[in-house]
Amino acid sequence: MEITTECGVGAENNRCHHGNPRLLDVRLWGKEQGMKPPYPVVCHLVDTGAYFAALWESAVGPRMHARIALALGLSELDATRELAFWAALHDVGKISPSYQHSVRKGYPGCFEKVFADRRYWNGTGGTDNGAGPHGKITHWTLPGILEQLGYPPGDPEGPVGDRVGHAIGQLLGGHHGVFHPRMDRRQLKHPATFLPQAGKGKWPEQRLHHVRVLRTLIAHDGPVPTGTLPAELAVVVLGAVMVADWMASDKESINTVRRLEDEECCCSKALAQHWERAREVARTGVEQRTLGQCGFATPAREKLLSAAGFPDGSVHGRLAQQLLTTTEPAGPGMLLVSAPAGPARRRLGLVAASRLGRASGARGIALALPEELHLDEASGELASLAGMLLEGFGTLTRLHQMAFDSDPESASEEIPELSFDTPQARAVAQQWLTLRRRGLLAPLGVGAHDQFLPAVLPVPDNAVRLFALSEKVLVVDDVRPQKPRLHQLLCLLVEWLAALGASVVLLTDTLAGASAHRLVQAYQRGARLARGTRSGQEGARSSAELPQPGWLHVDGQDGAVTEFAVDPPADSVLRVSVSEVHPWPGGADTYVDSVMREVGDSGSTLVCCSSEEEAQRTFRALEHLHRRRAMPRELRLLHSRFPRYRVRELVAECTAAHQDPAQGDSVLVTTASFAEHLPFRFEWVVTPVVPLPSLLARASRGRHLLLLGSEAQADSPMDRALRQRTIRTLRSHGSELLLPDHVERLIRQVYDSDSYLATLDDVSAVRQRRLDTEAHGHEARLLHDARLTGIPSPADVHDDLYALTRAERGLTEAHLAATMGFEQAYVLCVHLRDKTAYLDPEGKEKVPFVGGDKRSPAVAALAQHTISVPAHWAPEGGISAQIGRDRFDNIKYNHWKKRTWLNHVYPVVVSGASDTYTGLLGSMRLELTRTGLVRLG
Repeated sequence: MEITTECGVGAENNRCHHGNPRLLDVRLWGKEQGMKPPYPVVCHLVDTGAYFAALWESAVGPRMHARIALALGLSELDATRELAFWAALHDVGKISPSYQHSVRKGYPGCFEKVFADRRYWNGTGGTDNGAGPHGKITHWTLPGILEQLGYPPGDPEGPVGDRVGHAIGQLLGGHHGVFHPRMDRRQLKHPATFLPQAGKGKWPEQRLHHVRVLRTLIAHDGPVPTGTLPAELAVVVLGAVMVADWMASDKESINTVRRLEDEECCCSKALAQHWERAREVARTGVEQRTLGQCGFATPAREKLLSAAGFPDGSVHGRLAQQLLTTTEPAGPGMLLVSAPAGPARRRLGLVAASRLGRASGARGIALALPEELHLDEASGELASLAGMLLEGFGTLTRLHQMAFDSDPESASEEIPELSFDTPQARAVAQQWLTLRRRGLLAPLGVGAHDQFLPAVLPVPDNAVRLFALSEKVLVVDDVRPQKPRLHQLLCLLVEWLAALGASVVLLTDTLAGASAHRLVQAYQRGARLARGTRSGQEGARSSAELPQPGWLHVDGQDGAVTEFAVDPPADSVLRVSVSEVHPWPGGADTYVDSVMREVGDSGSTLVCCSSEEEAQRTFRALEHLHRRRAMPRELRLLHSRFPRYRVRELVAECTAAHQDPAQGDSVLVTTASFAEHLPFRFEWVVTPVVPLPSLLARASRGRHLLLLGSEAQADSPMDRALRQRTIRTLRSHGSELLLPDHVERLIRQVYDSDSYLATLDDVSAVRQRRLDTEAHGHEARLLHDARLTGIPSPADVHDDLYALTRAERGLTEAHLAATMGFEQAYVLCVHLRDKTAYLDPEGKEKVPFVGGDKRSPAVAALAQHTISVPAHWAPEGGISAQIGRDRFDNIKYNHWKKRTWLNHVYPVVVSGASDTYTGLLGSMRLELTRTGLVRLG
């Protein structure tokens, strides 16, 4: 533990111009970039405490205030002051030789002046990389300082993690998003011995003086906490500290607050004046950024139903009507909704979110999509209802990598009913909220799962994500059981959100049985923590089953589960036939021949293919066959491997043509992303065997299902086992299905081993058990990987926050994005004239120039012409190999390489004629035709 003196800087007669002793050394800098002169560390600490206080008051609800005060053993007022004091301490580690030494590169002489003082000779210089030494120094030195100020010392022989001072130090040491390992007793007693970058002599004295002055200024020397924060509350506090630090580090904010004459002394009087200025600037800053400025409204039921635009008599409309007439819950909860996929289901989810949001005191909605494909459409749906669901001020942000590179106006959307008082206020909010890592803090956000699941992955900003989601209702569209890794992470996210006291809406059309129960139990586990019960025992398994269609509601107050069902639609009879086919393209019984032989001209047909390549081949083969037979059949092709603007046009065309029961003999060839999410209606649905939940989602689009079985389709033990189960189950069920009446029973038959095996003869059962053994091993490995990759559940974080980021494993967000399948690549087809790149072969539209500015409106315009491709298509050399140093006049490598999204956009120079163009992506030859982008060879 550090030993210090009570004296200040110099002798007692060394006083400032206010006549007070100089306790704090104002030569120690806290912010230097763009600052002339650099900003004293104590001023930055005070600013961060002020921003935290404003943020805590505005953006955090009364339930969280009460829970944290109870955990700390303080009144809510004292707890708020204490937390603001903690926020101010986050950069105490900058009072160290390692950090002060790092200033000298930009400001020669600053460090030398300090080091020339003999009192600072007992220190080691070196470098500070931002997330490293000064954060660790904060962690290691605060425990001793706080114990000197009267914080409970804990049992000298007990676990270090039980000590209040260490818990605070570890929490604040992670303010760059990376926690440091828990200290041992020797390190706790002599931190500078084991961490020489902290310095000895005058360095610990100055840290003590700064902490003591800040506690008097901010916490009014009030009572000290007697307890520590559990993990689910610690991440909320840390997330708020990180956001406050970002705002306090803004140069404009610093220049508004600072007074150079007061910084010369930083005595109690000068700091009190600085604190008042900082509080006022912080209140304005938090308000301008609309943090906590939204709440849920209470719209009239009929008006809300009308605005949601549910079709007359639809399942979605009846579920929404019932939701709005039931008794409103008394607190947070989870609603698991089963309804047909599509835009109407997302709007139903938003209606449900308004109910749960009011009950839990939430301040916004976050809408998570399975992929970016429907992001624009979903943004429009949320924007159209937001003004009715919410009240206050706020914008809608698009949580996508492209938005982080684009200009704020392209990355966000103004909601007229939630608009700001002035255009300037709107600009400030958009500029700040649409920067990377901040989008979730906006009242409204729409993004793919890769923007939400990292909240439970060990990445540096997971605390900010959890803090942002703690005050929102998370709506997750298209929840499915067939991807064990993602399903495991979703269960973990649900558990954390329940522990935070947040509400969740999960939308599905195929979830049932064990998969649904896992989500229910995850919310119940987290809700027990929110109620203060940390028992490791599982609650009793609910006997309630998710109705098809209908919902399950899990009450966050007592964990009770209630259910509600509506009658399925009348036209739910589905006739099923199974046709075995040989692998494409060989053999007489090919994919297309099966389609033509089984379906013929008997009605409109949806052909759902396994990949974009298969959709393109099938479309061309069908087109050739129709031309050869002179058939008048109308053919359409819809997949994602077109330029973004063209995909949107095709979606509109196909939806208009097929959203009602299609007449005649039209054919739409598409992929799962569209077949399972758009409200198409056909006579026939033709699909290969896929996991039953996906299969039933596709089947619900028609009246007849033609199932094409092929051994070549399965590529893993799980796929092989499920395919075999699915085909056997459907054949034994008979040729007629009732949807959604039979959904739950079918899923149970396929996924419940015991009940399935009981239906087989001995030989078939032995064969199936062999397949199941392989499949279970494969699934167990995936679940194990998910558990290792994800952070622990909140109940399993025992007095050591290090497990939440696990920095020693070298996990980065980019690495996790690749391993979790979140990473994507994009192709931009360009036509080259001299060294100018054009978007069209005629040379009329240049590729928009993205300049050196960090945000550019050109990015949004350019994005409309990109084509999404698998990440493994990216060339080994990245964009440097594709763009080169001087290949283009209007595409500059140096302007693209540091941008999150543009770094994955690859310009491909194409040439050709008659709507067929070829080019190279690295060594891969691509062809762009009227059927989309194709990889050749």
